Amino acid sequence: MTPHRDAQNLPQDADPDQAHLLAEGGAGDPGRGGVRLAGAADPLRRQRAGGLRHAHDWISAERTLHIAVEPTFIRFVHEHGEALEHGARLFYSNLDETVAFGVLAAMRLVAPFRFPKIRTAFVLTHVPALAVLAAYPLAPPHWVATMPYADGPPAELATTRNQTAAAVSLHFGIPVLLAFAAMWLRPRSPLSWLLVIYPGTVFLVILGTGNHYVLDTVVGAACAGLGAAAAQLLHGPTPENGPSEPPARIALAAVGVGAAAFLVNGLLIGELR
Repeated sequence: MTPHRDAQNLPQDADPDQAHLLAEGGAGDPGRGGVRLAGAADPLRRQRAGGLRHAHDWISAERTLHIAVEPTFIRFVHEHGEALEHGARLFYSNLDETVAFGVLAAMRLVAPFRFPKIRTAFVLTHVPALAVLAAYPLAPPHWVATMPYADGPPAELATTRNQTAAAVSLHFGIPVLLAFAAMWLRPRSPLSWLLVIYPGTVFLVILGTGNHYVLDTVVGAACAGLGAAAAQLLHGPTPENGPSEPPARIALAAVGVGAAAFLVNGLLIGELR
């Protein structure tokens, strides 16, 4: 990627993230190829420039809060064997939805009376998330030149997928919601406690692959909290779990729905690789 001439001429003490923004035509005087000219000619390029600008602000906020640990996670995933890196990328692209929908299917059969509240919370979690994504496009860490193993923005942004949607990590928020739901349904079940590992695994994956920031996970968890609170208001008092299906049927449903989610996400949407 050839740097923008203004990035090359920055003072030596300039913020390296700002240099990357200039290299992408995302900052500086609009009369010299900045956001306004690029945006007027190409909305997708304007989206990219805005996302990179916000990434600079996001990283600065994390540094102020002393939580800018993304480089550590990225190095860990990339420098501990090809199998770990490949597995993390596979999980991020293909397996997260598989686990989430498989768990939801199991919960439907474990606690049919309580499941409607979980389903409503799951749906409503997306409402504040979509609002944040619409208001604050944010480039992922692997676009930012100062991050380890950064590959920069793609030459052309996809028109059917929001590639500057890093501000909210539902990859993390949904696992948090499901882990709390599992403890609510079956607090003494070993499987419920095992599901608590799920958000932690996702945290490692989304940071290690350079797809999200720490603050994204906070926003994602907050959206899940809002979804759960709204579901509580809508459904009112909590009933008992209700009659549970046999374990074999629960396992079969979880595997079947999870496999269907894998196929839809991987084959129809084109994530499978």
